[in-house]
Amino acid sequence: MVTKQEAQRYLSNVPGDRLFWANDGHTISNLEGLAKELKSMDNKTFKHHVNKEKSDFGNWVNDIIGDKELASDLIKAKTKPTALKKVQERVDFLKKKAK
Repeated sequence: MVTKQEAQRYLSNVPGDRLFWANDGHTISNLEGLAKELKSMDNKTFKHHVNKEKSDFGNWVNDIIGDKELASDLIKAKTKPTALKKVQERVDFLKKKAK
């Protein structure tokens, strides 16, 4: 179960040295930013970060954000629409918990 404090922490910006640097040059500082970038990201960039060898978004969410549940979902998500859906659902859930 996610506490209010955990939800707030998961939604907050990461320190500048922990940003996610996408292959297209964009940076991501929080989960809402990840959802926004996934919406506009081209498939080539997505496939650079998510393929058979790696799951960069899932690893970043696990290691930097600390949201193990979302990280697990992202590691399983192999398509951009699936990843976006998982992130958006989690952001909506965390926003309700953080109030």
